[in-house]
Amino acid sequence: MTKIMMMGDSWACGEWVHEKTGEDQMDGKWTYSYQVAHQGTAQYLREAGHQVISVAEGGSNNWAQVDRLQPYHAMQQDRDSGRNLRDADVVLWFTTDPLRDLKDSQPTTMADFQARPDSLLRGDMDTLRGIVGDRPVWIVGGVGVVPQWVQTRYPTWRVIVPDLVRWLIPGSVLSTVHLCRGWRYGDCDLDLLDHHEREEQRASSFLWRAEHRLDSDEHRYFWPDGYHPNRETHRRLTQELILPLL
Repeated sequence: MTKIMMMGDSWACGEWVHEKTGEDQMDGKWTYSYQVAHQGTAQYLREAGHQVISVAEGGSNNWAQVDRLQPYHAMQQDRDSGRNLRDADVVLWFTTDPLRDLKDSQPTTMADFQARPDSLLRGDMDTLRGIVGDRPVWIVGGVGVVPQWVQTRYPTWRVIVPDLVRWLIPGSVLSTVHLCRGWRYGDCDLDLLDHHEREEQRASSFLWRAEHRLDSDEHRYFWPDGYHPNRETHRRLTQELILPLL
């Protein structure tokens, strides 16, 4: 049995669904509850006989996830929290869009938009390396592709898959950053605005296919909500890429 620490955003939490919870009496609009219907990779790893502990959280950013593993964090101070890094043999990290670290202070030029993610990700990963020491770190590229330099800069770490979407759907043009954006862009230069508009259109197309094209890979791997990999994706990821390493 291997003890695995999982970290990441909502993609690390499993399959999500949104369900009607009630109707607003003022305007007649439905209200919804967004919740995990299946714990995905964590559940499949447990079923395979491994112990999984997790600090993953929907909407989380990379910095917040790394911070949860710091010795000073309450989760690490509390021996009964069930989420202590000292109990883990391996860290399994579903990385997310580095720009989530900035929250609402987003780049306003294309040059900055292209440069900042690498800088932010290096900072988060350098901090994590100092925390985990020689403990193995395995990375899944989720909301944002894992850059090629990661494997070179951190040669003892393993990139399980740099781009989960294109592993599943090789011809996809989707930007997962825009599919699962946790921030809102404000005023920016025209090049960056054009980029955002193009990517938003691609994300909308992906969502439409996931919902309406029942024969599509988008539906097979990302429905019932269209934004998150479903249990079939987590099953394949676990059985084909992760379990052979354990």
